[in-house]
Amino acid sequence: MEGLSGDELRGRNATLVWDGLGTVQLRYGGSWLRQKSTKTFKALKQLGQRTVPVEALTGVELVMPGGTEDPTIRLILRERADPILAVAGGSLDELVDPYRFDFDNKQWLLADFYAQEIRESIARHQLPAGPAEHWLVEAPAAPEKVKFQDVKAQLDGDVLVLDYGFAASAAKKAHGDPWRLPVADLRNVEWVMISAQQRGYLRLTTTHTPAERPAPADDPETLYTGPLSETDALFLGAKLLSLINW
Repeated sequence: MEGLSGDELRGRNATLVWDGLGTVQLRYGGSWLRQKSTKTFKALKQLGQRTVPVEALTGVELVMPGGTEDPTIRLILRERADPILAVAGGSLDELVDPYRFDFDNKQWLLADFYAQEIRESIARHQLPAGPAEHWLVEAPAAPEKVKFQDVKAQLDGDVLVLDYGFAASAAKKAHGDPWRLPVADLRNVEWVMISAQQRGYLRLTTTHTPAERPAPADDPETLYTGPLSETDALFLGAKLLSLINW
């Protein structure tokens, strides 16, 4: 969707647009100096915007100034409403969470007004509980190619091409090098963020996945991310997940 018409509130990491009828749009941009980190700035700038109908929402959290947390409006989405959240297991670190709208202390009155307006719209729509029956928020634009640590991935029409590097194990190349995987063979996609406790990766589940998966280093369907490919992998994973028939 293009730019939404409505009332706007310009925050630290985004501009919140509310059309008064049932759609919220978050447009990301602005100076990186006003955002939580360079990682936040780069991820949200690449994402561009999110347009969210109230049918995709279960609630709105509002953190007001004066506490230990930054003033924030956070949109709470229904399970499986948005492929970005779904591929990330339902939640994202606050540094890359696209549904956190950070505002300045002096904007608390307007932030409270918008949060209440959206809550009332959710209540008026009398939405059913439980997961969404189909995607309610569009998948993000994904890069044509993503370079993982041991493989290059490219979505070529309805085929995902995995081109393994020389450092990949023979087991990684068990399905061929390159492996041309039809999107129709995908059953699930998971993205795990890099942390101090574990490596980050994009993991596919396909019609070829054995009941007992091999170790990640030998799994053709586990693609390790690095700091430079992490956000690209998230958006590619969301795109792939959105293409799977439920």
